[in-house]
Amino acid sequence: MTIKKVLLVFFIALIVRIGYIWFFIEIDYLTLEDQMMYVQLGKTIAETGEFLQYTDSGYIPATDRVIGYPTFLAVIYSLFGENNMAVVIAQIFIDSLTCVIIGLISELIITRSFMVAGIVSTLNLNMVVLSGMILTDTLFLFLFSLFILFACNYIKHPTNFKLFLVILVLSFSTLVRPVSYYLVFLLLPLLIGFIVWKRASFKQVVYSLLLYIIPITIVIGSVLYQNYQQYNSFSLASQGGGHALLWIVPATYQYSGQGSYQDGQEFARDSLEDAMHKDGVKMPFDNPFKNRDYQMRVAKDALLELGFFNVLHAWSVGTVINLSIPSVSYAPAVRVMDHPSFYATPGNGVIEKFFNYVSSVNGLMYLLIITVGTIISLAFTIITIFGFYKMIKSKKLYSQNKEVFTFLLFVVIYFMAITGPIVGAKYRLPIEPIMTVFFSYAWIIFRKNKKNT
Repeated sequence: MTIKKVLLVFFIALIVRIGYIWFFIEIDYLTLEDQMMYVQLGKTIAETGEFLQYTDSGYIPATDRVIGYPTFLAVIYSLFGENNMAVVIAQIFIDSLTCVIIGLISELIITRSFMVAGIVSTLNLNMVVLSGMILTDTLFLFLFSLFILFACNYIKHPTNFKLFLVILVLSFSTLVRPVSYYLVFLLLPLLIGFIVWKRASFKQVVYSLLLYIIPITIVIGSVLYQNYQQYNSFSLASQGGGHALLWIVPATYQYSGQGSYQDGQEFARDSLEDAMHKDGVKMPFDNPFKNRDYQMRVAKDALLELGFFNVLHAWSVGTVINLSIPSVSYAPAVRVMDHPSFYATPGNGVIEKFFNYVSSVNGLMYLLIITVGTIISLAFTIITIFGFYKMIKSKKLYSQNKEVFTFLLFVVIYFMAITGPIVGAKYRLPIEPIMTVFFSYAWIIFRKNKKNT
């Protein structure tokens, strides 16, 4: 790998993303749905210097989201004014760097795979589409890909400084999207096991634990302390309860074959009303984190009522859908086409829902785009799984990277578990750097076999 190859991947990625924005992005697309919320948060930080959100009763502390991405927006707004295209330009630059990072991750594991992984990333439509939206995904993926790169490097050649960098970057990514919050704590026993496996001294174990705790305290600690002081909670954001009750429960209800998504929503509402009646309380509470905790408790009880195997079934179905859903479906230019809502489409179980969705699509062009996109996503997933299988079967490659494979597999399982039955191409994004590594190995094998025939 040379500087020339790094620059080549970066500039190809940049050209692809500039082309996408030039032809497919309109300024009005950048304030649709959640994007407008982030724009307002970033604007408020730029104007007041505080993390606030505007309500009918005035400004209040923003607790639904974490501060990382709004701060990123605030910096750009402070430099260039409230210019959302400036945000997109910054994001396509960041996303192009992410393509280089993914190539470096692959090269660290598979010799001479940088260009394959890098070029695949430059053409990754999920990354391209999300880089053109005012959402957390591009910045999060950049930081999380850095985390994967540093973690793999640490596993292969452990040093104290590398460990510090691993946890520091993971902590920053958590301030952008709290989806990696639990990973911060779940990695600790893996780290201890890894250090013991390497036969480190007790002193080194203690020193490593300190290096693990310090960056977390520096980056996340102040947010947790503030939330505890004001709301008596150690949660990063207050959004999780509503997400669990109003999204995960209905999706679990449907994908486990209990009924339609609408039936699941009614089940969730009834569960909340029954719980409030039983406890003699009325939501919402003044404390947003109390709302979160209460909704989370109701959601857990609702999932327990559905049963373990129904939950497992729904999680499995959600994973399959997320691995096959086309990235193009999230592009604003496609979403503005006349088409039904997948969530609102009735159907008991995924098969019935899928057929009802396809049969209700009126536009032939939309159906063609989604069909081709689904075929590409399925092909990518199948080749990825094949690549992973061949990497495990390769005695030399596996023996050199078995700890790395364990780590990568752990990350994939973590995000599948966190995402559950919530479907959407964007929820696949955090594991796509790892999928790209496996895909690259399958491609290298294919090319090698083709040369030998």
